[in-house]
Amino acid sequence: MTGVSLDLRTQSYGSPQQPQNGLLQTQNGFTARKPSRVSLSGSREKDKFLPFLCRYLSRKKIVMMILASFALMAFLSGFFTANREDASESTIFNHFSDAYNTSLQFSRTFHSQKDDNSDIQSMLSVCEENPPTHHSFVASDSTGSIPSHSNLCQNFAFPPPPPGDRRRPGPRPCPVCYLPVEEAMASMPRTTSVSPVLQHLTYFHEETSIKTEPHEGSDFGGYPSIKQRNESFDIKESMTVHCGFVKGCRPGYKTGFDIDVSDLVELEQSHDVIVASAIFGNYDVIQQPTKISEAASKNIPFYMFIDEETEEYMRNSSSLDYRMKVGLWRIIVVHNVPYMDSRRNGKVPKLLLHRLFPNVRYSIWIDGKLQLVVDPYQLLERFLWRHNATFAISKHYRRFDVFDEAEANKAAGKYDNASIDYQINFYRNEGLTPYSDAKLPIISDVPEGCVIIREHIPITNLFTCLWFNEVDRFTSRDQLSFSTVRDKIMSQVNWSINMFMDCERRNFVIQAYHRDLLEHMPPPAPKIISIKRARPVTVPVPMRRGNDSSTKSLVKKNVVKRGKGERRSRSRRHSKNPGNRDNTII
Repeated sequence: MTGVSLDLRTQSYGSPQQPQNGLLQTQNGFTARKPSRVSLSGSREKDKFLPFLCRYLSRKKIVMMILASFALMAFLSGFFTANREDASESTIFNHFSDAYNTSLQFSRTFHSQKDDNSDIQSMLSVCEENPPTHHSFVASDSTGSIPSHSNLCQNFAFPPPPPGDRRRPGPRPCPVCYLPVEEAMASMPRTTSVSPVLQHLTYFHEETSIKTEPHEGSDFGGYPSIKQRNESFDIKESMTVHCGFVKGCRPGYKTGFDIDVSDLVELEQSHDVIVASAIFGNYDVIQQPTKISEAASKNIPFYMFIDEETEEYMRNSSSLDYRMKVGLWRIIVVHNVPYMDSRRNGKVPKLLLHRLFPNVRYSIWIDGKLQLVVDPYQLLERFLWRHNATFAISKHYRRFDVFDEAEANKAAGKYDNASIDYQINFYRNEGLTPYSDAKLPIISDVPEGCVIIREHIPITNLFTCLWFNEVDRFTSRDQLSFSTVRDKIMSQVNWSINMFMDCERRNFVIQAYHRDLLEHMPPPAPKIISIKRARPVTVPVPMRRGNDSSTKSLVKKNVVKRGKGERRSRSRRHSKNPGNRDNTII
């Protein structure tokens, strides 16, 4: 074996070998090394060819031709690359659209002919939404392994209100009993809640919206007529309503309120729970959630919608990185916002989350100025699952009546007074009355509106669609239109809204100031620290030898300046003898 390995190594390096039984000798007597001589001659020919090639390429015409060919190749390469990118984007969106069609499908086409002799037809396509069926139920895996604490909050009662405090006269949070996160997750219903009466909800899609009546509205909302508005409150098993995004079947793609394709693919993902918020017009400062459990951080995404103005500010302040995340918040940039009013733009994700997230089961909306300080699973258990509710919102801490809310908005300059009066008179003519005890168990007609907790089922989706249509038609003050939409739906179907106390809302969110208020606030006054002044200390200092060498005098050292109101000491601070410099304290 040793000899064989040596033979192989020496042969590989081209060393001479001894002929064995004539096997290494050819017919002409040459040994097997002759092919190596041929390879050496070939390498010599290559060495001769390289200088010739260099001299040939040194000619100017040849160099120019080579450079021109390289430029042409670079141009063609860039052209085909651009086409591939466009094709890839279209391929991504086509794949995205195919996946989306499982929940949103083109259904029927309506034809309306104005005149029998006219060939003009208006085509109206409708997008149909089916309830999401594919969900990864987090609670199903853990149910049964967690001990039941169903009586933990059963005997909980609100404590008496705290005594009045002149330093804090406004509303304050109150205690709320939350289940542990693990048990709250286990409390998640295994199946989707039943939607009363309404089972299939479809949305109008119009390439061109025409304003036919002298009222407010927008191309984004589709300008629904008064007749269409009234018909939308007639609850049926299958309904078609206006719900924003009328120019396209996929909200966020060429509809106004446009979102990048990569973000649309992200919004298409299936989730049990999401938390969403928005900041438009650089109006607020992003507040990071706290006390979020590990399970919620892993399973619940947090989405923050912003416009290009807010994005520019965040990039200039280095708060937005390349991952498009700020803490827990995944940033979604919106292009081509439909309204000039930033607050009205914020109503789109607030009320139409079910259109932006077609495969989400539960959502928690909080305004951009709020900081979430309780785990989302605990909120859902406390305000939805414990009450078998599908929609929860807090009532206003002070006002119960829509008419009072309208006057407060006018006094605070929240919106144009004439527009507020027009909206209130419209509702009054429809039968809106001031709030009274006759509406119980409804406890208020005015919500706070900055937090919405809901399950995405057809009836809640219809409610937020019709609520958005009122905001699009009238003023952007959604508190004014809330009770009208709620009462019209509740009068026809067995469905209600869990309106909880405002002090409970203040328990799980902390409200910050808007950015404009923060920028105009004066800096905090410096804290004045009172220093307790030390009493003067007397120390013995030897005197110069004079007439009496044994005499020593006591002088004050480190004299502290007296404050206001302190008694002046009658002892002399300095010696009147200018010649005695040792007695003088500098």
